[in-house]
Amino acid sequence: MRWVREFYKKQAHWAPEIYEDPGRIHKRQVQALSQLGAEPPETILELGAGGGQFAASAAAAGYNVVTIELIFELAQHIEKIALETGPGRIEVLSADFYKVELDRQFAAICYWDGFGIGSDHDQKNLLKRIHSWLEPEGFALLDIYTPWYWASVAGRKMSLGSISRTNDFDFKGCRMLDSWQRGTEKITQSLRCYSPADLKLLLQNTGLQIDYLEPGGAYDHTKKEYKEKVPLAEAMTYMVKLKPA
Repeated sequence: MRWVREFYKKQAHWAPEIYEDPGRIHKRQVQALSQLGAEPPETILELGAGGGQFAASAAAAGYNVVTIELIFELAQHIEKIALETGPGRIEVLSADFYKVELDRQFAAICYWDGFGIGSDHDQKNLLKRIHSWLEPEGFALLDIYTPWYWASVAGRKMSLGSISRTNDFDFKGCRMLDSWQRGTEKITQSLRCYSPADLKLLLQNTGLQIDYLEPGGAYDHTKKEYKEKVPLAEAMTYMVKLKPA
């Protein structure tokens, strides 16, 4: 997973706007958290917190949030948000969630837009860690990338100002590839994609099981617009609720 630090650090530097103020998607994530069983002021854990937009939205709704963020510069950004939010609402851990040791449990654990950065073995170990961090009646919410959408957009290109972005798909490894290039520099994100059936197999012996599944949205390259809700067969991702088995 050597690419992880380089990609997310440079992504934050090249396109800082994606880590700025919370948007509708973050508010919908907070609503999902409440609708699926976690109520303020319960304490939740967010893995891979990025720029802290979800944490800010959750804190504004009355939750206490512990965030784990690998990229130091992003963790610093969340620290600033935590100061603005008020004492005790957001706690920031600048750490690797594959290695960090936590001595507490949480009502809910969220991992948005990033599950799959490692191998199946890495993901399985992370799921076991998530199980150990959950309260007995707790649950986890994860965004899972679908193989069908990303296979369908392999080779698609787009521009973000001075950045060119190319989608691709590793058919052998079942991984979406998202390459960003600015000048001569190129960085690539690689995330393992799972169908619900594949995820069910991955969950074996982790202590977790699927409790609920909801399709996400998709980007229509023809119309150049993002549809927030589409059928599972068209979705870029789906949100899954996991609970102790």
